[in-house]
Amino acid sequence: MKRTSFNKVLLVAAFSLISVVSLRSHHEIWNTIVPFTTRDFVGDQTVIHQLSDLAEFSIRLLQWTDTDRDAALMQRRIRGQIGPYYQRWAGMSDKTPTMEEIFEFTRESYSALDCPQLIKLEVGNQAQLLKSPKPVELMGLGSTSVPIMLQNSGSEGVKIELRSLSEDVEIEPMTVRLNAGESAGRFLIVSAAGYQADSIRFSVTDNTEISVPARVRKMSRLKVRVLDEKGSETPARIYLTGSDARRHTPLEALPRITNADYGQPYGGEYYFYTEGRFNLPLPGGETLLEVVKGLEYAPAEKRFQMPESGEKEVVIQLKRPYNMGAKGWFSGDIHIHANLFGDVLMRLEDVMRITKAEDLNIPHLLACNDTDGPITDLKYFSGKPDRLSEENYIIYVNQEMRNLRVYGHMAFLNLKEFVHPSYTGWPRTEQPYDYPPNYELAVAAKKQGAAVTYVHPGATQEYPVDIALGVAETIDVMCQGDEERNTADWYRLLNCGFRCGISAGTDCFLNVPYHLLAGAGRVYVQTGPKLTYQGWIDAYREGKSFASNAPLLEFSVDGKGAGEEIRWTSGSRKVRVEARAVSHVPMKSLEVVVNGQPVFTQKASADGKTAQLSQEVELTDSSWVAVRVRGDAHRMVPNDKTLYAHTSPVYCYRADRPIHFREDAQYFIEKIDVLLGNLQSNGLFKDAAQRQEVVDLFHKGQNVYRKIVEEAER
Repeated sequence: MKRTSFNKVLLVAAFSLISVVSLRSHHEIWNTIVPFTTRDFVGDQTVIHQLSDLAEFSIRLLQWTDTDRDAALMQRRIRGQIGPYYQRWAGMSDKTPTMEEIFEFTRESYSALDCPQLIKLEVGNQAQLLKSPKPVELMGLGSTSVPIMLQNSGSEGVKIELRSLSEDVEIEPMTVRLNAGESAGRFLIVSAAGYQADSIRFSVTDNTEISVPARVRKMSRLKVRVLDEKGSETPARIYLTGSDARRHTPLEALPRITNADYGQPYGGEYYFYTEGRFNLPLPGGETLLEVVKGLEYAPAEKRFQMPESGEKEVVIQLKRPYNMGAKGWFSGDIHIHANLFGDVLMRLEDVMRITKAEDLNIPHLLACNDTDGPITDLKYFSGKPDRLSEENYIIYVNQEMRNLRVYGHMAFLNLKEFVHPSYTGWPRTEQPYDYPPNYELAVAAKKQGAAVTYVHPGATQEYPVDIALGVAETIDVMCQGDEERNTADWYRLLNCGFRCGISAGTDCFLNVPYHLLAGAGRVYVQTGPKLTYQGWIDAYREGKSFASNAPLLEFSVDGKGAGEEIRWTSGSRKVRVEARAVSHVPMKSLEVVVNGQPVFTQKASADGKTAQLSQEVELTDSSWVAVRVRGDAHRMVPNDKTLYAHTSPVYCYRADRPIHFREDAQYFIEKIDVLLGNLQSNGLFKDAAQRQEVVDLFHKGQNVYRKIVEEAER
């Protein structure tokens, strides 16, 4: 795929999870998704530069923990600017912002940035310092990246040249060209010759001298080992904050940033993955090391003083209070992309390292189409567990089938042969038409024994049709977006009698550092004492499962576990619900849910780490029973706005009566009407016969819900 070269200064440290350096060390590294989307949708090079530079510069300011987080986390707002270009690309509109509007947006966004290390410089008729930072922290060993914002307030374009004026502070010469009204963010590469410098002095093109305060920090070397509960070195996620209020990353590791694009209150935190040991230079003073490894290991932290010279060795041994595998439960994230947008950075060896660092038993990697058609990661697809798989960590490359405008996206799990066409409705590709519908491709996948799940479901997608017609198992209840909305729609599916086990997938792009975390929302499945991929898929289909972003659950109804059923012949029946939740992240409550309604709530313990209930519930008709956990936002729940966990149901049937609720079936009848409307307004077909075929299929699915409405007694 053709790559656009952007005029920017980016993070130059080697891109690596150990082996990745050899793949991309000579390429630029994009931290955010914005450069990819502008490249694919915008077309205008000036707009591409403006929006991409802004996204990359602002996210890098969050390395400093005292940066104004809300101002720097502007990626979602930038994507809003890209929206009109996407609409044009998709053939839905031809209106895009003017260049003046783009310049105004970027100028205001740069001006709003507030980082104590940020130099703000205005260049018009004369260069002047708009904001002098507090003393810039320079590292006594090597070079330091110092952020600088440049703003052209003049009526003509300018060529800005920055040169060092100090003998004891060296600056790599920099040249930046700005149009009238244009702003830009760059990083000065600054090196101190000794420890005496107290300022950075440089000249601007018009010979204006600029001086900003600086402080050279003495450095020592930190050496860290992370051990598991048995004393062996183990991969983990690391947050490392130096005395300079900056998040530090070893040269061999890729700096990553937690996502805030879905309203997560703790987005914008820098972290990295280690295989079990690392070392790097740090300034002297108080340092904070935090270590995280999945949901079963207790997060660990250690504060210590770094000396001003020499070495400091730290060993962190993790504790594992909970071992779900020992109880026959194994976790999976059904929606991970090793690489997307054609930028192949991650190898399966790197995926395995992250898998172990997050203690995720099965990362289901989904190969799918790039914007212009090629299937990213198709070369890794083999139709079986990858050769790198180990006893408790299994990599399986599967498929995401994606329709762009109307039907939604599906995950095909346990796939033996790739399904074609693997995408539909993408403009300027070999598959521009919204045909065939997802249904036909799901049928092809299921013939191979695949499980079919709708990922990041929307309320007006095709999944109500496909679940009603028996070709899709369920939806991702826990995924990027709003768990409460997805849960409500899942409840409605259960109230229509469909036995949809709960599912969870993050849609993490591992090759994009500012993105969602793999496994931060996951589904645990009860396979028994030994993990096999087929056993996991079978139990996943049966709903022997729970989804969680922190709590770990045990649950039964009259001794029956999730996915099982209870039957009685007549009258009402009292059942005993037993549930227990444990969590390293504080919980608020554990609830019993019957047919989508909470019927009993148990508060968590005072520290929020445990919750337990034993409650008798009377069922007067066929019902499903599950438990859920609620809790507040927490930085150890990085993908979501709140703590969340939910079991799949136990199904309880009085005689042969189905679980049918008229209101919920009517809900999907109306949603399919909206889907049909979208089909008419946004669907693209080669001819009327194709469109009518899809319309007839959707009516067939809608009729299933109509029958439920007719037969329902409640």
